[in-house]
Amino acid sequence: MIYCVNHKTLRHFADAYVSHFQLRYRSFVDGQYWNLSRYQGMEYDQYDTLAASYLCWQDAEGVVRGSVRVVPTDRPYMIKDLWPELIENRPLPDSLSVWEATRFCIDRSVSPELRQRIKHELVLAFVEFGLRHDIKEMVGIMPPKLWQNVFVKSGWDIAYLGAEKDLGKDGVIVAGLMPISLEVLEKVRATTGISQPVLLTEPPAAAAALKGVFAANDEKTEEKAAAKEGSRETRGVA
Repeated sequence: MIYCVNHKTLRHFADAYVSHFQLRYRSFVDGQYWNLSRYQGMEYDQYDTLAASYLCWQDAEGVVRGSVRVVPTDRPYMIKDLWPELIENRPLPDSLSVWEATRFCIDRSVSPELRQRIKHELVLAFVEFGLRHDIKEMVGIMPPKLWQNVFVKSGWDIAYLGAEKDLGKDGVIVAGLMPISLEVLEKVRATTGISQPVLLTEPPAAAAALKGVFAANDEKTEEKAAAKEGSRETRGVA
């Protein structure tokens, strides 16, 4: 499952929140030698604000093995501030209906089979998150190979928004657009073979308990309504 971590759910997922910054450090500072802000083995930047949400795949030991950050484009975001030239065929997004996805990473120490599972669940979590928040599109910057391996091979057709940019030793990147719709969700589910929702906004036990409370309340409401109706019928006969 994927946990949605943000200012509303942080009380449930504080350990995932910290662990995801540690994964980013291992992925981008240790793994790719990027010169990024860091603190005690955690990587962060100026876009880690209260507006951000984090989709985190956490294992049974509490370690986040895959994550991505999403930010609404009506707030400061990376492409607009650092790479605006990468979007050539449309205006720069500035809307609650368009979000930016950045810092996508999966732990390289896990098995190829688990990496594949995490990748598929993260891609599905993108779509589920978008549908829940009335998001129409997401944008991001990645190497073309990563776009193909992560999104296209998962059944999500993306569109490039401009030309590729060569960063020298850091490789080539390109901006892409990811449409959000029920049709996309169905196609990704069919491609990945995952038919159930993957995104949680509260711990499974809490969600199950809350569902039980709602069910019990519904039963009590129905019982009261039935008793009230029975009382009316009895008075009518008398």
